[in-house]
Amino acid sequence: MTASPLRRVLLPAAALLALSGCAGFGSAVTGVTTAGVAATVGSATGNPVLGIIAGAGASYGIDQGVKYAERRITDNVHNAVARAAGPLAVGQAATWTVEEKLPLSGKTGTVQVARGFGEAIPCKDVVFTLDDAPDFNVTTICRAKDGQWRWALAEPATRRWGSLQ
Repeated sequence: MTASPLRRVLLPAAALLALSGCAGFGSAVTGVTTAGVAATVGSATGNPVLGIIAGAGASYGIDQGVKYAERRITDNVHNAVARAAGPLAVGQAATWTVEEKLPLSGKTGTVQVARGFGEAIPCKDVVFTLDDAPDFNVTTICRAKDGQWRWALAEPATRRWGSLQ
């Protein structure tokens, strides 16, 4: 008895997922989905080329969806840090918070104003932390024409800041 094309693809993919650990979870899910869609469409239509095209399309869609969610989380953190630091004087600190709108997107930390500069465009250099990371990060925020403080520059103080950069 031979295994179905879907089973021949999904079993090795599941084994790879188990061996890959958490670091490769996103790409492993994309890979399993791509293989599953390709096998299903190829098997249903009898045309492996259509299966490959459908699998590539599914992979691209998942990848773009993940990137969109990461950009939204990053924008929310940038805005929360700027809003918290805007009204502070040099040397003052405050807590910043992002309410969880997307799964696992709730973030909190502390921000402190290191210096203020500029007259035509008022800006501040700030140091901030994320509560779930031990690193310190620095950025510059500036006040826009509408009076709102906005993220102007990101310069992590560490070798890597992950998806929030």
